[in-house]
Amino acid sequence: MILVLNHLQPLNGNKMVVRQGLLFVIFNLLFCLAQAQTEEKVMNTDSVQQDLHIALIMPFCSADILENPKHKNAAISLACRSYYEGFLLALDSFKTVEKGISIEVLDTKRDSLTFAKILNKKEVLQADLIIGPVLKEGNEMMLDYCKRNKKYHISPFLTLTKSTINNPYLISVYPDLSYYADFVLENIKQNNVGGANVYVAYGKETNDKVINSRISVIKSRYPELQIKQLDISKINEISKVYNPQKNNYFIIASENEYAVGTALRSLSDTLNFTNLKVFGFRKWLEFKSPNIHLLEQLNVQLISPFFFDYSDDRNKKFVIHYREKYYTEPEEYAIAGYEQGLFFIQSLLSNPGNMKEIINQKWVQPLSNRYQIRQKDNSKSLQNDQLNVLYFQDGKLKRIY
Repeated sequence: MILVLNHLQPLNGNKMVVRQGLLFVIFNLLFCLAQAQTEEKVMNTDSVQQDLHIALIMPFCSADILENPKHKNAAISLACRSYYEGFLLALDSFKTVEKGISIEVLDTKRDSLTFAKILNKKEVLQADLIIGPVLKEGNEMMLDYCKRNKKYHISPFLTLTKSTINNPYLISVYPDLSYYADFVLENIKQNNVGGANVYVAYGKETNDKVINSRISVIKSRYPELQIKQLDISKINEISKVYNPQKNNYFIIASENEYAVGTALRSLSDTLNFTNLKVFGFRKWLEFKSPNIHLLEQLNVQLISPFFFDYSDDRNKKFVIHYREKYYTEPEEYAIAGYEQGLFFIQSLLSNPGNMKEIINQKWVQPLSNRYQIRQKDNSKSLQNDQLNVLYFQDGKLKRIY
């Protein structure tokens, strides 16, 4: 596995290991302490009008984890707590602003009835912005609530695939999987004014079909691109119509490690294929035995919603700050909490009481990842339209932009 994570994995690339026994007790104590620090921060701003109210609603599942560190909700609990830690760290950056900022932290316990009760709390009804919920079911429950109360809420790290939630008050930080198709085709178009050949090899997994179906829908928007779609098992057949006189792009929409490996080995045959680039997707970073040499040879570019470069000076400072405060290493969710805290709090300060203006803001990079909120295609919902284009060089994962 590789140093960019997907959902519920740590930054070192290993599968998430549930912390046990004393470590979980310590973590819960730190979590309670962090909540107390938030409350204290609000109390210390009594002389300042509390102009901004944020409700952070997530399945922390505190009681479950205290009772059983190996509980089925342990992974999502740890992800949410890491996010909260990062968000608190971001809050420190706004100590000098004139407006007071209060945060109400609420535990849904991964229970729909508890979540429904939370939504009726005064602290939530008065919130300028809601962070959460985390899971698909909670986001679906927010639809009627948002219509009634006109409250914006953030889906912090859920990537929607088959589900469509048409909610004008929903902001997804991780864009829908179907948007990856738009992003790649737009990337190819911008780099090939005179046109190019695009081959889409799709697998049998659900997510593969999402991307391939989206390409079928939007390919008419790109008449300058000659787009051909085929089953990944038939990728060798492309050599019959392959045109080396043009730039050639292979979009491999598959999450199956064996199928992807076989396809890449076929494309590495220089007798049949030259002058080509390959696009892959974030799931490849979870493969057990990725062939890094082959990824370099084929100029593979991987599209991911998240990237963190430990060699970057800004990122180094964040890691040091995080260690000093929490005595542990930041994982993806802590970094996401920090970046999103900076981005959305600043958006609230810039447009008080008018969160819809966020769609007019240019992209910003709070730390490592870019944020630019735009309306989804054929939907009222909003999402971040910035993704990372990654590649391997000398065995190390790097970012083009």
